[in-house]
Amino acid sequence: MSSFLLSIAANKVSVGTAMVPATVPSQWTGSASVACQTSLDDAIGLIAGLDTLMTDAQDAVTALENAESEVG
Repeated sequence: MSSFLLSIAANKVSVGTAMVPATVPSQWTGSASVACQTSLDDAIGLIAGLDTLMTDAQDAVTALENAESEVG
């Protein structure tokens, strides 16, 4: 996988992340609303982890590409 493809994937992750709401609509009430907010909080936590993994992958591929270009 190239750094270019990872860059495209990271951009898609960023766009998708921006589309996830932080809270359920204010008109939602009751236990279903609380359960939905809990699930939403969990999803946001996982998305944050995905951003970190994407950054790590981009850094690793960039380092590999740089090493390959130095070898010849």
